Amino acid sequence: MKPRIILYTLLVIFNLVSLYFIMELFSYDEIVGYLTTGGKKTIDARELAYLLFVTCLLNLYFLSFILMKSFFKDNI
Repeated sequence: MKPRIILYTLLVIFNLVSLYFIMELFSYDEIVGYLTTGGKKTIDARELAYLLFVTCLLNLYFLSFILMKSFFKDNI
């Protein structure tokens, strides 16, 4: 039981840190990359940020569901 609690705690911390970086990614308008041929490649960061945001929130949702299920389980 002890390793499971440590794992759940680490997952929550990792997801909260990920949310911070996702919020920072929302503030960027575009990401510019310079190619070796001298060209320039731009990427819209918002689509990636929305995908990561939804994924991170779903991770937190399912983790909270598992924790609530284990706390409210009857030990008969």
